[in-house]
Amino acid sequence: MTLTLREVLELDAVARAAPEVVVGADWLDRPVRWVHTSELAEAALLLKGGELLLTTGLGVAGRGPVGETAYVTELAERGAAALALEVGWTYPEPTAAMVDAARRHGLPLLVLREIVPFVEVTEQVQRALLERERAGVRRDRDVREQLTDALLGGAGPQELAAVLAGLTGAPVVLTTGEGALVASAGLPAGDRRRGRPAARRDIVLLDRHWGHLSVLAPARADDPAVVAACTFGAEALELALLRSAASGDLDDRRRLLVEDLLAGDFDGPGELVGRARMLGLSFPVQARYTCLALRGADPVTAARAAGGTLAAGTALVAANGDGVVVVARTSAATAAARAVLAAVEVADPASAGSVRVVAGPVVPRLDLAGQSLARARQALDLADTLGLTERVLPAARLTAPALLTGLGPEPLAARLVEEEIGPLVAHDRETGSDLVGTLRCYLAHSSSKVRAADGLGIRRQTLHVRLDRIAGLVGDVHAAERHSALVLALALHELGVGGG
Repeated sequence: MTLTLREVLELDAVARAAPEVVVGADWLDRPVRWVHTSELAEAALLLKGGELLLTTGLGVAGRGPVGETAYVTELAERGAAALALEVGWTYPEPTAAMVDAARRHGLPLLVLREIVPFVEVTEQVQRALLERERAGVRRDRDVREQLTDALLGGAGPQELAAVLAGLTGAPVVLTTGEGALVASAGLPAGDRRRGRPAARRDIVLLDRHWGHLSVLAPARADDPAVVAACTFGAEALELALLRSAASGDLDDRRRLLVEDLLAGDFDGPGELVGRARMLGLSFPVQARYTCLALRGADPVTAARAAGGTLAAGTALVAANGDGVVVVARTSAATAAARAVLAAVEVADPASAGSVRVVAGPVVPRLDLAGQSLARARQALDLADTLGLTERVLPAARLTAPALLTGLGPEPLAARLVEEEIGPLVAHDRETGSDLVGTLRCYLAHSSSKVRAADGLGIRRQTLHVRLDRIAGLVGDVHAAERHSALVLALALHELGVGGG
């Protein structure tokens, strides 16, 4: 604890010494940490910084301007708070060399014109320092007790911000590292002002920077109560945030965030960033995001496995109905889906072979993640309806079926299927072959015989035989003008249109 030089001058023992500020009238708010007395010319060597040095100047008497200048210079360089020279014993007045050196080096120079035992000055200053320290301890204890009581009562960030605003008498805001407002108190409704805070502390969770706690004007940076509230408040908020991340309501918070992403129910991307931060997720507004939808395993087990396999802080995972949804900060959608599938099948062996993961399209902003998630869930439902065998697939794989779903009842849809691939459907039904599947794979691989054969797991010679048979039934499937019609017909057939 410290006193200001101004407060020291107001103490009774100092006031009786008739102090005069010779140098440094504008520096009286300088803190005084201790009082020291010495008559040694080398008194600077005994100081640690922040001391008010009391002296009669006996140690430098007779050393002339050079010695006096060196004496004052060394005190300033050592960090002394001020030099108080009692005149009358050794010096009738401080010399010009002392005054010039004090002014040049920014050291307050005081003159004590009345004789007061230095021990009285020392006792009063030390007593005042100790009383201030005890007051500070009491204040810190009271701040800690109020914050602890609030935490024990289940207070979260918003409630703690209100406690801190009451303690400081000033607005308090909690923001993420990106500046998104998470909680505030003491601000007028709708006021999200910023500005240079009077006090600010970092919020650190699990050795990672999370955000900031700031106390705004009219709080003062030099008010110990404000500093204490901000310091202890940051500690309390860290505990509250960690408790939130570890508590039983975490699943509810995740699920609610997923639902709000899907519904678009949020107040701008900044709100999403803040809510993600409170779940321990590093989700900037501008980043690459993809969403996964999973079904076929126990949702709780699958959610835990999915969360454990993706990089910490990069994936929002929530059980959703009979499945799991994932919002992942990555552009490697298929790789993430495969990793999740593998982790889930290890965690839930009974689900092996029945789990399916669909990856939504990659989007460039957090507030667009709901679109990717909606596409992934729609594609997952459609894949189950179509009875697809793929366990990992992109939502884009089912874009055409999704668009064509509403066309199923239309006569035109059935006619297109019959005209384009009707003979193949009939042949497969009669012989048990799968020429329709062969054609679908061939077109899906951009009419590459090599890739199509690999995809079907057959020799290229066998593929050639099948393609010849297909051509004999429905004509040339390599013609560019037929490609779109064939793709549409195959997609409609997957939806159960045409072919009996």
